[in-house]
Amino acid sequence: MGTKITEVKSATVVGNYYWTFARVYAGDLYGTGEGFFAPRLESVIRDLGELLIGEDALEMGRIYDKLFWASLPSGPEGTNFHAISALEIALLDLVGKHLNVPVYTLLGGKRRDKVRMYVDTHAGKVLDALDPKLLPITPKWAIESGETSTKGDSSPIHGRAAQVSTDAVYSPGEYAKRAKQMKNDGFTAIKLDLDVPTPFTKDYNRESGSLNNPEVRYLTELATAVRESVGEEVDILFDLHWRYNVESSIRLARSIESLNVMWLEDPVPPSNPELLTSVANSTRTPIATGENIYGRHGFARLLQTPIKVVTPDALKAGGLSEVKFISQMAGMNEIVTSPHNIGSPLGTVAQAHLAAAIPNFGVLEFHGHDVPIWDSLVGDEVIRDGFIQMTDAPGLGVELETKTAKKYSLNDQFDL
Repeated sequence: MGTKITEVKSATVVGNYYWTFARVYAGDLYGTGEGFFAPRLESVIRDLGELLIGEDALEMGRIYDKLFWASLPSGPEGTNFHAISALEIALLDLVGKHLNVPVYTLLGGKRRDKVRMYVDTHAGKVLDALDPKLLPITPKWAIESGETSTKGDSSPIHGRAAQVSTDAVYSPGEYAKRAKQMKNDGFTAIKLDLDVPTPFTKDYNRESGSLNNPEVRYLTELATAVRESVGEEVDILFDLHWRYNVESSIRLARSIESLNVMWLEDPVPPSNPELLTSVANSTRTPIATGENIYGRHGFARLLQTPIKVVTPDALKAGGLSEVKFISQMAGMNEIVTSPHNIGSPLGTVAQAHLAAAIPNFGVLEFHGHDVPIWDSLVGDEVIRDGFIQMTDAPGLGVELETKTAKKYSLNDQFDL
């Protein structure tokens, strides 16, 4: 069976995010990859995919370079890198099937049989489903579950531009309840958000990213409730989504030091290493970041800061091979690699292959706990008791279930 690339396709399934897939064909043989959501990602995958036609899929390094250099005029970071990531994962899946080996073998071999997951949850309810502009949506599966289809406002759900209101789910009791549920589901690491409204939030503080004293105290109470509900044997993590300024981030990080959290994520934008250095050097709470950084060159400066955990997302940072290289760079500074992941089951398994192959792996994110179509999209249970069990199946070892994918596809169109 030959490995000359004959066709490239793309399509999107609407989960709690837009799960956009690339499929690369070599005759009847194919591989499937996934890219982190972005506006018009399907189109970019198809455009860049034209560069693959006629190439030998086994020449992955040369193909990758070709995609990278072709993207330079419009800037390889952003949507181009998301598309390149999807295509690279699809190529690895295709080549793994051709050689009859798992993708982790192509990445250097398996170092662990099971990949530990952390569940990214919320409080008393699932996070809203979001479109590529971070606007809330009500996907078909949510309507089937009884939710009312409504159009959200025009403000992104994260960041200082978000329009938020105090909600009962942002209470210590609900945080404790939600964390205990995740522990009972078998997860040994649990993440919740601390960039949430409180009864003490003031509009005049929002756009400056400032926290007042009662807010710091209340957010600390949320974190304390989580620790008390799950005990010391479960790792707890908290996310700030770059919402607060340096001063407020430091005050909050110091306030939760006694809770021994695994990490506090994204306190300030990672594009300025000096800001991260200020925060990380001012607290004993470990700082993690990296989900919005692209490629090895982007991570080179980040890895010189005092962060303890780096969180690249292989579905946008350049693919599995690129993030393996980034992980090796991190390992030189004894920095743990814990990949960010909001992908579908297929994208999650792809990152599990990476996690299985790198020595300095920590935990892998799982962001689909309450999505009812999660397992049916690949026809099997992916995560059991908080872990993904790696197999010796060729390629990624999972396939999209066409019937489910078509039913929940974007605009009822799914042609892979």
